[in-house]
Amino acid sequence: MSRVIPRLVGAAIAVAALSSTLACGIVGADNTEACENIKKEVQNFTTQSVQNIDDPKALGQSYHDLADKIRSEGEKGDGDLQDATRDLGAAYDKLGDTVTNASTASNPTVPDSSEVTAAGVKFKNACD
Repeated sequence: MSRVIPRLVGAAIAVAALSSTLACGIVGADNTEACENIKKEVQNFTTQSVQNIDDPKALGQSYHDLADKIRSEGEKGDGDLQDATRDLGAAYDKLGDTVTNASTASNPTVPDSSEVTAAGVKFKNACD
């Protein structure tokens, strides 16, 4: 069962987050580069996370790495983008913890992706 959780998380949640960020219509010189870079990071994550699909700890760490990259890029934008990327980074950090802990849980469950989805919408709005 513990292998099922990372597969579901790696595929479904990464794709949901990707769709939230790819819809970003870039406006404003301060946010353009940061929004584009974050979209690329999420795309790369979606492709690369498949490599860690059978290793919950590595997959969890990849979510933390993505969160760090998102926050770092977000600092290059305006206040709305910075706020949105902090929320998105925190959501990915929480997801990373959940995935990592699923490997040792006696009764693992599918993580709730609602925070990632909500933060993705906030990010999209900051880039619009």
